[in-house]
Amino acid sequence: MTHDDREMWRINIENDADQVCSIYGTAAVDGVFQRYDATCFDDLCPSHYEEVFGDLELMINDN
Repeated sequence: MTHDDREMWRINIENDADQVCSIYGTAAVDGVFQRYDATCFDDLCPSHYEEVFGDLELMINDN
């Protein structure tokens, strides 16, 4: 994964995490990261980026 790819994932996941936090609160975002043994983007394994992004998107679209 290139540096640019990682930064794209960082921006997208952090933006979605902020949006989910504003809708459902920090516990909801923490729960998503915890499912992948992480507390934030920096703790995520790159192989989980797509799944975390998808989980956050589902939560946003459910609102």
